[in-house]
Amino acid sequence: MPLLHYVGVDVSKDTLVAACGRYRWEFRNTAEGHRKFMAQLRKLPGTAQVVCESTGPYHLRMCLAFQEGGIAFSIINPKKIYHFAKSEGLEAKSDPSDAVLVEKFAIAKQPQPGEPLNPEQIALCELLGHRAHLVEAAKVLRINRAQVLSSMARKEIDRSLAQLEKQIAALENKLQAMALADPKMQKTLEVLLQVRGIGLITAMTLIARMPELGTLNRGRCAALAGVAPFDDDSGTYHGQRRIRGGRSDVRRVLYMAAVTASRFNPALKPVYERLIGAKKPFKVAIVAVMRKLLIHLNTLLKPAETAAA
Repeated sequence: MPLLHYVGVDVSKDTLVAACGRYRWEFRNTAEGHRKFMAQLRKLPGTAQVVCESTGPYHLRMCLAFQEGGIAFSIINPKKIYHFAKSEGLEAKSDPSDAVLVEKFAIAKQPQPGEPLNPEQIALCELLGHRAHLVEAAKVLRINRAQVLSSMARKEIDRSLAQLEKQIAALENKLQAMALADPKMQKTLEVLLQVRGIGLITAMTLIARMPELGTLNRGRCAALAGVAPFDDDSGTYHGQRRIRGGRSDVRRVLYMAAVTASRFNPALKPVYERLIGAKKPFKVAIVAVMRKLLIHLNTLLKPAETAAA
């Protein structure tokens, strides 16, 4: 069996600090830096697996370069690294020490290489993020319009709002076109849009932010979206169960979809009404609808033979 080296990397916008055994390297987080990093890794005896934390967009450049260069990598939730450091009593904080920490985590936990990154999915995520910024800007302008006294200012705001609304509409058309251009995404989009309460942006967010949908069990599905209630019990104490963690973008669109589904979806409306009738708080009822809606979507997207089993 070939020797496997875990390479811990602390990723920032501009630099990559790496640790592998007695080796310490620093490279620029640029195409040239990635090439130099890969050249260094290929000098190691055996094979290398790069391990890094998820750091917004900054780790993606490096991981996409490694994917193209045939070097395995694992992307780890920063919370796991944080709690590992606490369990080891490690308090020091610097780029080199963080790289060593990630390496120690990898040696201890032996993470599997990550799934291949999909550039189209990354583009969808980035376009959805851009749309969210435009929608937020339009919201701010509407609030501002309601507060100004000058008719001249209102006209300028109306002009800006009209431009923003055109941009948002054009962006939504582009998102839909991207999904329809990919046979797998197109099939997923068609299935999702058949469910009462699911609109285009909710469907696109699920495709982009939760590509695992259709491959998960019920518990994992709810936990990934952050709609799984966790116990808070100890001895004779029984605390209130709460949802936490998960993917906030997915949870946000599920909330709006569940509000619609609780009124118009014939399968979910009775669930909501039963809970409200039992004097459950609105949030408890709507989170239950969110969870059932997501699990239903996950089941619909499973292959026929898997769903039947």
